[in-house]
Amino acid sequence: MIGTASRDNQEYLRSLGAAATDYGPGLVERVRALAPDGVDAALAVSGEGALADLITLTGSPDRVVSIGDVTAADHGVVFTTGAEGRAFYSLREAVTLAAAGRLTMPVTRALPLAELGEAHRISETGHVRGKLVVVVD
Repeated sequence: MIGTASRDNQEYLRSLGAAATDYGPGLVERVRALAPDGVDAALAVSGEGALADLITLTGSPDRVVSIGDVTAADHGVVFTTGAEGRAFYSLREAVTLAAAGRLTMPVTRALPLAELGEAHRISETGHVRGKLVVVVD
């Protein structure tokens, strides 16, 4: 797995088990250096700008999915909000993995329900590393 991030966030990606590199110009060359045998699939989680490079890396737009670039269809890439075909049946497996310590969900901050607006503002910055949790008493 290869993840892209700013230099300040690359150590975090490595702590999750991903090889890390910068995003932006030169992405194709940097990823090819990390994956000389090629890239099977790509997930674009940020806004516009990376889809053409991801198609180049995977060899086909049908091997790229975007959850952040609303221009995906212009590139022949699937855009998803994640609502389609949610696998609620896999919740039991996720709980089992979490109980075994094999699935973790980092929490950046827990806020009381009275601070829901603040949680939303933090989320809108796009720089949250982990989950924001709203605690309902």
